[in-house]
Amino acid sequence: MGLKRSIGPIGLMFSAVSGVLGSAWLFSPLYAAQHAGPASLIAWVVGWFAMLLIAMTFGELVTTFPVAGGNARYLHVTHGPLVGFAFSWLLWLGYSSVAPVETMGVLQYLSSLYPALTHQVHGVPLLTHVGYGIAAGVLLLMCWLNFYGIQWVVRYNSVMVWVKMIVPVIIAGFIMWAAFHASNFGSVAGFMPYGLGSVATTLSVGGVIFAFAGYAPAIVLAGEAKNPQRTVPLVLVGALTLCLIVYLLLQIALIGALPSGALDHGWAHAHYVGDTSPVLGLVSLLGLSSHLKDLIFVTAILAPLGTAFIFVATSSRVAYAMGQNGYFPGVFANVSRRGVPLLAVCLNFFVGILLFFPSPGWQGMVGFLVSAFVLCYGVGPIALLCLRAQAPDVPRAFKLPCAKLWCAGAFIIANLIVYWTGWGTVSKILMAIGLGFVVLLAMTLVRRRSWNIKHGAWILFYFVCLGFISYYGDFGGRGLFKAGWDEVSIVTMSIVVLWLAYLSKLKTCRIEDLVAKDIHEAHETHEA
Repeated sequence: MGLKRSIGPIGLMFSAVSGVLGSAWLFSPLYAAQHAGPASLIAWVVGWFAMLLIAMTFGELVTTFPVAGGNARYLHVTHGPLVGFAFSWLLWLGYSSVAPVETMGVLQYLSSLYPALTHQVHGVPLLTHVGYGIAAGVLLLMCWLNFYGIQWVVRYNSVMVWVKMIVPVIIAGFIMWAAFHASNFGSVAGFMPYGLGSVATTLSVGGVIFAFAGYAPAIVLAGEAKNPQRTVPLVLVGALTLCLIVYLLLQIALIGALPSGALDHGWAHAHYVGDTSPVLGLVSLLGLSSHLKDLIFVTAILAPLGTAFIFVATSSRVAYAMGQNGYFPGVFANVSRRGVPLLAVCLNFFVGILLFFPSPGWQGMVGFLVSAFVLCYGVGPIALLCLRAQAPDVPRAFKLPCAKLWCAGAFIIANLIVYWTGWGTVSKILMAIGLGFVVLLAMTLVRRRSWNIKHGAWILFYFVCLGFISYYGDFGGRGLFKAGWDEVSIVTMSIVVLWLAYLSKLKTCRIEDLVAKDIHEAHETHEA
């Protein structure tokens, strides 16, 4: 029994939109404004472009090789187990973290009415014992609902996504109608009060990239889509552009509505009563209708949980692919009669529970997730170039133009975003990678298999260089590489690593491993 090809184009696009419009719209407009002021608008456009550039490399991959959990399997085929494991491990860890982060976002919003859910520690909202219990219950419910199959998940998500698209636009409109101070866009230290570097920081820790990185479900679930060759590129462009419009409207509304008193100490210290639940607090401050507050409150629960719900399905497919590749025990590659990898869903539940301890608030969890997500998106440029050479005769319904330049640009941008999260976050990512290699060692002792060190040594060089530049860089590091030179170092490293990765590819690869043999067609009366 394999996974079912039952997701239609609308269902696939909604999975991407739902991933992007999660908890980020509730928090990111305020946090982005605190980091960059009105220039946060530039950060949203740059973030959209960066994610689109990276996403289109996956557009060719998933239309040519539409397999479930594909981005956890491409480098396994092109470079062997060592490289495949390193990226799959980070991918799975990042995807498994989304549901806990979104659940944390919900409880942080609910705490404005139910203070027993969170408590403040050094100004950061942490879950109480009651909060932990409710968070675990919510996560368990989402896992249980996923047992009923991916088509049910997509149908549920298709309903929720309309709420997630329409409500933020309505809220932005009401806020701009109630209060809009055009002077806020330039009177407080100018349009870009903290310089161009603040835009880079906003991309990473302001929640911008975290928001756009949510398109990942469309990539992972493409192997279960109908006619992926035709729909995936349009889905990626359409979903990201639609969400950009929503986020820009919300950002403009928040910047324009802030009263002058909220900016007395500059954008970095912008605050108002109720700003732990930013959108709800702003609506209350403006004295808008209680019905609008109720709408925000309900949506603040439904929107993040919708994203968490789809990522429970997504992360289980990555664990499923890792079981197929031999990185996890083979039982995780087993599926139920409904086509659901049950043990993979259960594994992600227990990992999610661990990630709640201790959760440093919504914003504190975002930096780690951004680094894990974007670092794994480096799979796209590397795999695309290698598979072009290893499988030149495979028909490609969608072929990316100027692939070498496009892939180089995408890989550079991915590494810059990771670097901009700062050494504090990069160090945690490197520790997570180290833990992954411990798991790899354990699997080696059990399976006694070769890990293709010759074709995977470049991955160690990559992580060492990234850590070295971040440690001595100007974003939370020692400051040895001054502003400008640190970015030049990242660009140089990216080009060298991409070149080494291309040279280190396997001479021949098992393309049959990227054939959707684990998928069987499901002819439905209606598309999901």
